[in-house]
Amino acid sequence: MANKKKEKISSLWKEFKAFISRGNVIDMAIGVVIGSAFTAIINSIVNGIFMPIISLAVPSGLDGIVTVLNSAEAIATSSTDPSNIVNYWGINYDKTLVNVINWGSFIDAIINFLIIALILFIILKVFAALNNKRKSLLAKKEEIKPVEEPKPSEDILLLREIRDSLKKEDTNKISENNK
Repeated sequence: MANKKKEKISSLWKEFKAFISRGNVIDMAIGVVIGSAFTAIINSIVNGIFMPIISLAVPSGLDGIVTVLNSAEAIATSSTDPSNIVNYWGINYDKTLVNVINWGSFIDAIINFLIIALILFIILKVFAALNNKRKSLLAKKEEIKPVEEPKPSEDILLLREIRDSLKKEDTNKISENNK
């Protein structure tokens, strides 16, 4: 009974090792790591470049684009703890009481998505163009293959041997006459 259990575990372990060592899993892991680094780059572009430009149009930035749902109950008073005060469009609210729909966060996510989609589109276009170029170069290389000369027939080979032997005899006669 214990022996069957060990065999089953051993078999599962072998399958797992085969699964992990396949190229697809390793490629996928590399893709996830590169994707997370790529996300950091995109967030940096959005937060460092686009958001300052947008904040020129929206003074409080996209984070300030909200809809306050319970504005009357949540307005901060003088007794409100200063660390719990949040300001939306010039009005102070108590963070613990205010309910808001954060449109700015949604718009920020859309901007991130569009930038990522645009950059991926450009990358895929470049890779497709490079791949097409490589395929066309390979096709041209196939076309340029040197044409092999057909093997001469036995008659031609025999005639060449006769010619070469005649030339040899002629050079021997000439060299004897010069002596």
